[in-house]
Amino acid sequence: MVLDRRTIQTPYGILGGVDSFTCHPKGELLGVKLSEKNMIVTQAGEMIPAYTEHSRRKKKPSVEFDKQGMVISVALEKQQEVHTPIGELPAELIKFYSTGELHRVFILDGQLSGFWTEEDEKNLNISLTFDLGFTEFQGMINGICFYKSGDIKSITLFPGEMAKILTPMGMVETKVGVSLYESGSLKSVEPADPVLLPTPIGRLTAYDPDQNGINADSNSLSFTESGEIKSLITCDHSIYVQTDEEEMKKYSPHVKVHPLYDDLLAVSGIQIEFLMETGEVIIDHDKYDLELCGFTIEPFARPGLHCSPSDCANCSLCNKSMTE
Repeated sequence: MVLDRRTIQTPYGILGGVDSFTCHPKGELLGVKLSEKNMIVTQAGEMIPAYTEHSRRKKKPSVEFDKQGMVISVALEKQQEVHTPIGELPAELIKFYSTGELHRVFILDGQLSGFWTEEDEKNLNISLTFDLGFTEFQGMINGICFYKSGDIKSITLFPGEMAKILTPMGMVETKVGVSLYESGSLKSVEPADPVLLPTPIGRLTAYDPDQNGINADSNSLSFTESGEIKSLITCDHSIYVQTDEEEMKKYSPHVKVHPLYDDLLAVSGIQIEFLMETGEVIIDHDKYDLELCGFTIEPFARPGLHCSPSDCANCSLCNKSMTE
């Protein structure tokens, strides 16, 4: 309810100093941009939404609501300690489920530009230690996601950070992060480099050169709750399948023109998913019976791939050393 041009009544109380607001398609309040100090009480504690202009912070509403008027996002005025299911955490941006439970905590919420670099942002971050039961690691994170129950859903690392994660197949280093089942067991991890693993069809390297690192909710190397490999992406192997109809099919990583350089080639991996409950495997969308089909693995030679030294830090064109 708009009380006047600078004041809005919400289920969380009156918000003053409203510079602007947006609405959902049917008129429900969506987002509010503030220029005066306000306070909102949530399950994560008392929040002071952003109300001052800052060249470092991202341009977004101070508070966002769902169609029922529940707060789903608060951009904080400054980093503050918030209550989470795993204790107090520093945060600049908080997101909630529409039912009120804490969804995501972002440690920082800076906007990179020519005046504010990733290194500047990193200098404001702090290193945290996590004990997940099956593994421990320490490092700076971008954010953490929770299930409605309060259990950790995923932990996303800050760009450039690495963490060694103990998986059912051994140690795997990640530069993106991990996701967990609600039970607390490992769900997925994004390998920082190709890692050679035993699978039901043979030994394959797991690595996705196209991973974007936005968050660690879903990663290319995933496991079942009982610890078996569920899926992976490989760009270092070709797979021959002899079907139950005595047909031979070959699957190889996909070679494509580099998205930034027309004279360079890049590789996208092939996805492999194991359906342990049915004894089947899906290779690049084709399904095969593990008992009735034969599988042969061979190395894949990436054709004509090259790069300049300046590219090396940010691309995956070259054959990286496989770790086991």
